[in-house]
Amino acid sequence: MLNGEVSVTWGIGHLVGLASMEKYGEHYKKWEMNHLPFQPSIMLYEVSERTKDQFFNAKKQLESADLIIIATDPDREGENIAYSIFSKCSAKVKNTPKKRLWINSMVSSEIQRGFKQLKDSKETFNFYVEAQTRQISDYLVGMNFTRFFTLFVQSTGLKGVYSLGRVQTPCNSLIVENDKAIKEFKEEAFYKIAGLVHKQKDIKFTSEHKYKGKDELKKALEPFEINVPVKTKILSMNKEMKFKKAPKLFNLGGIQSYANKKWKYSLDKSLKMIQTLYQKGYLSYPRTDCDLITTNEFEYLKSHLEEYKRVIGIQFENKNLQPRKEYVNNDKVLEHYAIIPTEKTPDLSSLDEAQRNIYEAVVRNTVLMFAEDYSYESTTIKVNLNGIDFVAKGNVPKVLGWTKEETLEDEKEKEKVLLPEFVEGEEVFFTPSLEEGKTKPPTRLTEASLGGKGGLMDKLGLGTPATRSSIIQTLIDREYVKVEKTKLFPTEKGILLYDLTRDILLGSPEMTAKWEEYLKKIGTGSGTQKAFLDNINQFISSTLGKLKEKNIAADTIKKIQDSDKVEVGNYLVKEESKVFKCTDQKQPGQKLIIFKSRSGKNLSISQVKQLLTKRKTNLIKGFTSKNGKKFDAYLILKGDKVEFEFPTKK
Repeated sequence: MLNGEVSVTWGIGHLVGLASMEKYGEHYKKWEMNHLPFQPSIMLYEVSERTKDQFFNAKKQLESADLIIIATDPDREGENIAYSIFSKCSAKVKNTPKKRLWINSMVSSEIQRGFKQLKDSKETFNFYVEAQTRQISDYLVGMNFTRFFTLFVQSTGLKGVYSLGRVQTPCNSLIVENDKAIKEFKEEAFYKIAGLVHKQKDIKFTSEHKYKGKDELKKALEPFEINVPVKTKILSMNKEMKFKKAPKLFNLGGIQSYANKKWKYSLDKSLKMIQTLYQKGYLSYPRTDCDLITTNEFEYLKSHLEEYKRVIGIQFENKNLQPRKEYVNNDKVLEHYAIIPTEKTPDLSSLDEAQRNIYEAVVRNTVLMFAEDYSYESTTIKVNLNGIDFVAKGNVPKVLGWTKEETLEDEKEKEKVLLPEFVEGEEVFFTPSLEEGKTKPPTRLTEASLGGKGGLMDKLGLGTPATRSSIIQTLIDREYVKVEKTKLFPTEKGILLYDLTRDILLGSPEMTAKWEEYLKKIGTGSGTQKAFLDNINQFISSTLGKLKEKNIAADTIKKIQDSDKVEVGNYLVKEESKVFKCTDQKQPGQKLIIFKSRSGKNLSISQVKQLLTKRKTNLIKGFTSKNGKKFDAYLILKGDKVEFEFPTKK
């Protein structure tokens, strides 16, 4: 297949990246406003210090090659990794003929197929141009605005670095706006007219119309007497067999959303698990936004179907052994196909819990497309009173099919709701009733509903499936966002960032989505890097000018300064590495220091709360005296000192 001597080398992540600002001049080491905007005419690249040995190994082999086969990940970022390495090699490497290996799986048969069908490197070169343009624009936006905001915020007395990004800042805006919408939500009552029809049992009929005001409701109720039966007729009774196919195959956002909902895994954790399983050869390429496969993958999945079922311990009759368009479409699979198992199956005991959960979920999701469809009988009965339709609905499962192995997302659809037989025109007694409901606040964003399949970032075109998890993780790491049981809450720091950027395009999801749209044009050859970067530099210059007119309110500064403190009674408590610093809010000059470690025990924040509010903790067991003896004691607060109080001996 490959003639002559073959050498194999590799990258360890990104061996080469854009150089730091100080590489453009020593004066950039110090962060100063007069250095901005930073817009170099030529971008500098540097070899990563951490992996420089591997870079020089790769460089040596590349410079001695007669043909280079690029075998990095089959996507835009893979192209960028390869050509970034080439850029730091000699001119000979630039002129060496190149081919492209484009495979989505690490199993031997797929690797062999890829080598037999090598692409010319020119076919995928525009992907590199797109990725490099995205990399440079993110660098310029990040460097300029991170330095500006950090210097601006620090000038008010606040500490820390305030990083900004082309995608992360609009995402922060989405989280803050969601939080504001929830807090500002005002509950409103609404009313619906419903009713019961008795036949063997009470059957509830409902009307879809909601009445918000009392006057509107009063007018609607004029023809009715609440709780008084009225004779009417069954307008219609329809029965229909319905079928529901197994869920679509997973793309990256799909499996991340599934894992976030089912096991509370962060998007970042799920991606790492899938990447590990891919590198072990058990799953296909992870960074894909496609949920389809081609007939080639379908055939190998079908040939290994029983083995997959055995590995994850499920059994069902294979009812759909022909490709169906919901899962298989050769024309729509372009760069990558859906995440599916490879021909190589693992011993599940060799995987850790998270890896096993992810692997089993992907395999189950894949094999269920061969299972029988879920079918149920849907019944709809309708009556009409005074021009208003009232409907009763029921579903009766007939064939559980794939739902035996995977729960329906909509549990109500699976419920067995039996309705008695009615006949059109049949006379019945309908007892009207009034139902009161309340409007619900917006749902708080989770990692899944923000960055997963069909999430807000997906709908707005923010980032790519491969980058969304790292963007959310960056917001968490930068302390703009905190996660509580998968739900996303902005911090005071995140709210400040929003307040400073909401009126400029930097905080706008719509702007970032338009940028992504143009970046994709570069990947197809219909857009240019120069046009995009000229636009970015113009945006940076004009935006920095507007930002210099901003100011930060004193109460905002105070909120951020106190955001890492817990309010306990009259005190604000800040936990540090060795002590709890407690400030009396009524007398700010009065500070109390409580050491965390005491006689071999570390105090918890809940025990500190007891000390500050009750002047005494519950009995704490397991202290160690200086001579090594164990003892139990209460801690009590006397003035500004913490002392032991020993339990009374019986």
